Amino acid sequence: MRFSKKVEYALIAMVEMADKIHFDDLVTARSLAKQYHIPQEIMGKVLQTLTRQGLLLSVQGVKGGYTLARPVDKINLLEVVESIDGPLKMVSCNDGKLCDCEQLLKCNIRTPMQVVQDEFAQLLYSISLKDLMTRMQNNLTWIKSEAASEDNLSSEIKI
Repeated sequence: MRFSKKVEYALIAMVEMADKIHFDDLVTARSLAKQYHIPQEIMGKVLQTLTRQGLLLSVQGVKGGYTLARPVDKINLLEVVESIDGPLKMVSCNDGKLCDCEQLLKCNIRTPMQVVQDEFAQLLYSISLKDLMTRMQNNLTWIKSEAASEDNLSSEIKI
């Protein structure tokens, strides 16, 4: 399973806003598009969708922009994903609608895939934006410590 580009852009935007929340900085579609090399029109549409879904607040005006609508621990990844792409749907027959699949009557994966889909949704639901930020910071700490170890190793080899 792979998230759409729009979901990736939404996650980038949400993480960026979560990072700036303590500074009361508003984030614009233009700044995100420039910083992450994303088409501005697409980023603008993603931010508008997140705002309509209640995940962001939009501030109008010259110094306007976007900010998170709720605390970082009250926004989960499932909300972000579904606000952009709609409900999770791993196979065509697990969306609650009557499907026209040729295998419907003899299908042997419908129920197991529903379980997988439900468990994946629960996993995304259990990861808050705060969790994502914490994991990202821990990863950066690990990267910095790895780089420091390599620097120490390099200086030891030179001696």
